[in-house]
Amino acid sequence: MMALRLAGTMPAATPSTLPSEAFYRAGVPKGTITDYVWDQSKVFPGTWRQYWVYVPAQYDPDREAAVMVFQDGARFMDPKGHFRVPAVFDNLIHQGEMPVTIAIFINPGNKGMPAPKQRRFNNRSFEYDTPDDAYVRFLMEEILPEISKRYRLTKDPGMRAICGNSSGGICAFTAAWERPDAFRKVVSHIGSFVNIRGG
Repeated sequence: MMALRLAGTMPAATPSTLPSEAFYRAGVPKGTITDYVWDQSKVFPGTWRQYWVYVPAQYDPDREAAVMVFQDGARFMDPKGHFRVPAVFDNLIHQGEMPVTIAIFINPGNKGMPAPKQRRFNNRSFEYDTPDDAYVRFLMEEILPEISKRYRLTKDPGMRAICGNSSGGICAFTAAWERPDAFRKVVSHIGSFVNIRGG
């Protein structure tokens, strides 16, 4: 079972409000984070997005790694933000409290090039709030196969998780609802179920 202790959403991300796992510790090996751009989508044609892949120091290319996908990816990997997932994963993997897990942080799509450091993306609601299988097909047919060219990702749905906040939370729920054969673990932080398109 994948154990997770992600720092939650708080009014302010300060040392007194975040769990100890959210901070880098001496002697704990750090994973690597590589950034990519995806502008080849057939599921969401005409969109451009950044995504990042976190690979823990313990990753062994001869063994499959667990997978966790994060919507609004930049927010979840921000080292000064509320979640600080890379630090949390470094600590929990090092302690043996979770399996070796590759994290995929995906920003929403934008039609046209977004402004630098823009946090609003014009295709976000369409991708996240629509109750259909489009987003999970985007993951399964485009993003995961692309990352699998570089890393060995598990195909075991029990070792795959998907996470999001607000509309990203309902997106995570919908992905697992549509494809339980692909994702069996969901973290929905204040999922915006009332934002569902047509709901």
